[in-house]
Amino acid sequence: MYRILIVDDEEVIVNGLYSMLSNFNTMELDVYKAYSGEEAIQWLARTRMDIVLTDIHMPEINGLQLLKEIKTRWPWCRVIFLTGHNEFEYAYKAIQYNGVRYLLKTEGYNKIIKTVELVIQELQDENQTNQLIQSAKDQINLAQDLFCQKYFYALLNKDSSLKIDEKEFERLYIHLKSDVPVTLILGELWMFPKNIDFWKKNQILYSVKQLIVRYLYINVDCLVVPLKDDKIAIFVQSRRGSIEIEKANNDLNVFLKGALEIVQSTSREKINTLINFALAKQSCEWKSVAEKYIVLMDMLRYCMGQTVEMIIDENEYHELRKDFVNSNKGYENSVLKGLLYRDDLSDLYHFVQSGEKREYMEALECWLRPLEEIQNKSDVIAIEVYHKLATFFMSCINRTQLVDQFEEICNLNLLYDSDQFLSWKEATTYLEELSNQLFDLKNREQNKRTHEIIEFVQQYIVTHLSEDLSLTSLSEKAFLNASYLSRIYHQTTGHKLSAFIEASRIKTAKVLLQNPHEKIYEVAKKVGYDTAASFTRLFKKAEGISPQEYRDTFIIQERKSKKML
Repeated sequence: MYRILIVDDEEVIVNGLYSMLSNFNTMELDVYKAYSGEEAIQWLARTRMDIVLTDIHMPEINGLQLLKEIKTRWPWCRVIFLTGHNEFEYAYKAIQYNGVRYLLKTEGYNKIIKTVELVIQELQDENQTNQLIQSAKDQINLAQDLFCQKYFYALLNKDSSLKIDEKEFERLYIHLKSDVPVTLILGELWMFPKNIDFWKKNQILYSVKQLIVRYLYINVDCLVVPLKDDKIAIFVQSRRGSIEIEKANNDLNVFLKGALEIVQSTSREKINTLINFALAKQSCEWKSVAEKYIVLMDMLRYCMGQTVEMIIDENEYHELRKDFVNSNKGYENSVLKGLLYRDDLSDLYHFVQSGEKREYMEALECWLRPLEEIQNKSDVIAIEVYHKLATFFMSCINRTQLVDQFEEICNLNLLYDSDQFLSWKEATTYLEELSNQLFDLKNREQNKRTHEIIEFVQQYIVTHLSEDLSLTSLSEKAFLNASYLSRIYHQTTGHKLSAFIEASRIKTAKVLLQNPHEKIYEVAKKVGYDTAASFTRLFKKAEGISPQEYRDTFIIQERKSKKML
């Protein structure tokens, strides 16, 4: 719905245009009116305006001065100047701004209607997705690093929608080859200088990134991508023609370790920061990078248990951890570990927030199915996964303010006591049931809240018919965004809010007209019409007869009824 403000110091013109545009069925308009430039500025400060239809010649603040205010507050707003002065000076000044039109009052209502329709079409066209995408393309060069970082984050998190090909790499200015194997290295910064602030920490991360590029790029092509939790992913490819590096994975690993040692020592000595590195033992295809990421995350976890910096490769790690791995087979569940290391429940939070239950259940399955297959009830990874999901559920319950409702229908104590379940299958069933209850309760509360809002707004309208019942005013009373109020009212009732206002006015007017001592213009004012003429026209449109004819008919029927008694 678009908002249009009518501004003129001549009341009859404002009221006439207001009545015409308010009842024009082919356009979704929320119409406002102001009888001076000052009053118009008050509306502009109060709510968004999409179109302003204004006179140029007005006392105090004229139309051109108002134009500056409009463009300052709402730059996209279209302005239609409506004036009786066909003077070049005014027209010339007006057209210096984008989105400004100039009409003569003598051109009539039909010309005004056509111009408003044209402006609405322009606004709709500007909001089309293809234009937004094109605008984004024009600005994409300003955010190449961010796009690149998001791309590799998705790659490591095994995003199925990701494209891995040369065209995609070119679009993101990735200078590596999509058809050449890549060696993955993970780095983790630790033991930063004491009392470090946010900006200093990020300067250190950037400095380490530059060090890595400086020493690795001597012999290999590489890309360094900062990750969350002070980690860095390094993607390395051997350079074609560099025989010393290409002849064997072992040679590549020797070079990489040597270069990373320099990075470690420089970071330690110059910026007082320690770094661990986990190095893949050999290169892999791009599609396998996500699996390799899990292995390296495991290796970094081991490094963090040590007291000195480490550069560890897969062969060394397996030798160091051989005894532990052999006695803890459940710990090697790569699917669950991958979920934990990626540590991302943002999709689940999003689906709960947006009410997309089907998508939510599909995403939750990725966690529950691997969990229920674990036979060992004491498996530490399974326990960690369960409690991570338990924390997620409690967070959702708190965010949606449904704690009391949940406590009435289920035992929330089970959330943090997985020992009460005989198997992980039983635990996942509980979590699925909890999910269904979460969506059911959330929908129930949302519907209840929506009906309370609608009931409040309708009651306010009925008891304040003579006051300002604009969408902005009603939304302020309900403490809601105006567009949201309009949307939920229409979705819930199947009718426009303006239709309810008009119906309420006509209904109350009919009651008031039954009193022969009420003047027609008094009835018009009491139900919110500015003039008796506007009231008469709209009443006749709704009832098929004029207010006076309705009153006469009622009086005749009343007399007949009394005679019959």
